[in-house]
Amino acid sequence: MKLGIDTGGTFTDAVLYDDEAGVVKSAKSMTTHHNLILGISDVIDRINSDDMPLGKCVDVVSISTTLATNAIVENRGGSVCLLLIGHGAESLRKSKLDEALRGNPVEFIAGGHTVFGEQQQALDTDAAKDAILRNADSVTAFAISGMFSVRNTAHELAVRELVLELTDKPVTCTFELTSNLDAPRRAMTAVLNARLIAPIKELIEAIRSEMKKHSIHVPLMVVKGDGSMTSADIAIGRPVETILSGPAASVVGACCLANRDISVVSDIGGTTTDIAVLQNGAPIIARNGASVGGFKTFIETVEVFTSGIGGDSQVRFDGELEVGPNRCLPISALAQQSPEILDVLKSQLQGNPQQHQGSFMLRRRTTEDVIKLGKTDRELWDRLGSGVVDCETLFAEPRFVRAYERMRSLDLVQMAAFTPTDALHVLGEMTRWSDEAAELAAQLWVRGFERNAPSIWNDTHNFSSQVIESVVRQSSEALVFAAVQSDSPQTQRSEIEGRLLSQGLSSDQSGLLKVEFSIDGILSVVGAPAKPIYSHVAKRLNTEVVIPQHSEVGNAVGAAAGVIFQRVSGLITSPDEGIYRAHLPSGIQDFKNLEDAAEQLTESLKSVARERTVGTSAPEVEIDRRDVIVNGIGGRRIFIESNIVVKVQSDIEIGLSR
Repeated sequence: MKLGIDTGGTFTDAVLYDDEAGVVKSAKSMTTHHNLILGISDVIDRINSDDMPLGKCVDVVSISTTLATNAIVENRGGSVCLLLIGHGAESLRKSKLDEALRGNPVEFIAGGHTVFGEQQQALDTDAAKDAILRNADSVTAFAISGMFSVRNTAHELAVRELVLELTDKPVTCTFELTSNLDAPRRAMTAVLNARLIAPIKELIEAIRSEMKKHSIHVPLMVVKGDGSMTSADIAIGRPVETILSGPAASVVGACCLANRDISVVSDIGGTTTDIAVLQNGAPIIARNGASVGGFKTFIETVEVFTSGIGGDSQVRFDGELEVGPNRCLPISALAQQSPEILDVLKSQLQGNPQQHQGSFMLRRRTTEDVIKLGKTDRELWDRLGSGVVDCETLFAEPRFVRAYERMRSLDLVQMAAFTPTDALHVLGEMTRWSDEAAELAAQLWVRGFERNAPSIWNDTHNFSSQVIESVVRQSSEALVFAAVQSDSPQTQRSEIEGRLLSQGLSSDQSGLLKVEFSIDGILSVVGAPAKPIYSHVAKRLNTEVVIPQHSEVGNAVGAAAGVIFQRVSGLITSPDEGIYRAHLPSGIQDFKNLEDAAEQLTESLKSVARERTVGTSAPEVEIDRRDVIVNGIGGRRIFIESNIVVKVQSDIEIGLSR
């Protein structure tokens, strides 16, 4: 069997999965953002048992993780020295490269190549050595980007050898990650990759330690952003490929569990809803590379449409009832771990209505960022040191409201408040945590709006139904726009579209115009709140929705059920008539015959792909070659270039490490 693990924004899930029997066993635990391995360790302990010990029944472990995505969004990770070969200072201002560096050092080194791979300037190896030695003690990794290095890797390779010779630090070259020409964006991708090496290595080593504790001596795999898997060792060197790992795993899991031809996958988690559109049974890959935290990369990932609506979205009232986009810890979940808040909620119901009743605050994680806090922020941090504090008391001092916003942006504190998850507890559609706490918090909401809220809020059941109605409407709206943007990527929401959506997705169409929507195909949904939310979405969109068994751990199923896949591309150009230049991973090589150049390039690409799929069995190799040849004067055929892509897909070699 396979052990699949997914670390989501709210839960860490695990499944024991058999290719024929499906899900054999599953478990959930809270994600521990300050230290992911704690949640992973807990969920492994929960799924292990005396009658089915993991060390004896598991043949492979695979994990999808939020670590890379969150590290980029939250500006965390290792320190990097960027070595730019043949670039000018203007490169830093392009593609937000200077922002990605976060003040980390950058060194400019003479060298680089032309578009045909010819040397534009000799590599200044002395300057490269000085730059490496000058920064070796102050950074955790190096990133190297050479001008037109994808057309000739020689200078990047030479500087990489110097880094390995002079330091013990990991190094990333741009040509290893992408074959695209945009130099600043390639450098951006390399910088992000180098920043992620230290944290992903720490996580993988911690997981291996947990595996050893349970006598699980099998291969460890990591889900990439395109939904395929790679070995943990490859992931350590290429961690940027694991961004959007979770959404990719959800697509694989949803398709696997549904066992149907699926058109759209929706993953509703605690924090967000991720929607992916499929074509011919496969997810669409992002057209221009993944964009995370405002940084555009050249990494291929599943194209995901994300909306800030989930089971743990904060319920607010700003003239009307709104849900999201901020995430909160559900009151029902907080009461499960801190039952003393029940007395606080009861006490608040006995007193006069006040703003911020029914909400609490607690520390989210301990980090070195605390030493950077200002006086008021630090005072708030200290106030939270004793545990959970109710916001009614805390926000009696207005300065703490502003301090909370600052500290929330740093991911240091967390608000606990009424969420759709709590509404589902009130309605009896979810029983995971404290029903009593959810009911008490709902009573505070109803009492607080007795004078100005709609009459339909006259009890906790009706109020909670309105919360779920808002989630259903927003979820339906997100699906409609995902479908529109998939058909027409440049489509922008207009005021008229907004009105049509608002009316078409409303449960009460009392006006003259009747609007209906429908998704062409079957929608598969995974995530803990999937069933109570999407049973209503299906009716709203006149669409068949499949909510398969074990949908609440769909991402972990996707982690277990994925395949190993590598895609490596190369180029042949013609710098002069009768010359065919193969741009190989090791440098350039000229041929007088196109077929000879294509054969050499194909074999080189196969070799690289095989290196990245070591430990797999019977790889399937697919070669895609596209020659660009145009008609010249007098009907003469002129060769422009040839693009060759080698795709390798394989299964894990079971028992490799036993």
